[in-house]
Amino acid sequence: MIRIYCTLAALAAYLADSYALLKDDDEGAVSTEIAVVTFLLVGAAIVVMGIIYAAAQSNANNIPVPQAPAG
Repeated sequence: MIRIYCTLAALAAYLADSYALLKDDDEGAVSTEIAVVTFLLVGAAIVVMGIIYAAAQSNANNIPVPQAPAG
């Protein structure tokens, strides 16, 4: 899980650096690259949220039901 966060942080840093270096450039390719990287980051975030949701639901389904004491 930490590896995913590190990868996303590295991609975000790359995107920020690319934007800072190329913000004065008027080429359309830069906008396309930013859109593609943003699309990939959003896709990765959706996958991570799906994994977290599945793990949380699995844990919630494994909570034991308390039994009433026999009296």
